[in-house]
Amino acid sequence: MSMHLLKPAAFICAAVVLAPPLLAQNMLQTEDSFTLEIAPVKVTFTLQCVFKTECFEGEACAETNFGAQLNVVAGGLTETDMVVQSDLVSDAGDATLLGVSSGKAMSLARGGFDARHLLTIAQDGAARYTVHYADGPMFINYLGACK
Repeated sequence: MSMHLLKPAAFICAAVVLAPPLLAQNMLQTEDSFTLEIAPVKVTFTLQCVFKTECFEGEACAETNFGAQLNVVAGGLTETDMVVQSDLVSDAGDATLLGVSSGKAMSLARGGFDARHLLTIAQDGAARYTVHYADGPMFINYLGACK
């Protein structure tokens, strides 16, 4: 297997996954600590997501009109690649999602064993939101856009 340099978004994603266990070893905060709250570059914004296609486990995809609001807090060393924490708010329920952004593209995930959420947004706003449920197991997949 050859070694390749990690792209900035992959590096940030690895940092998000690896940081909690490493930070748990040393709970003391120092003046040099880096958190989302004190990131050199920090932005907050809201996206409205509208999903027009729903694909339910084992069934054909169908038209839908499912909407959600995404409240985003992002931070990093530059405006291009950031760590993201967001609240997905919808009539179906709310979920806090974590992940990374690169430009306008985002990859966010989170959830418990009962329901795991994944939201991917492309640079042009095209979005896919999937929820995997342990009960069944089953999934629901939505296609739409977040702007």
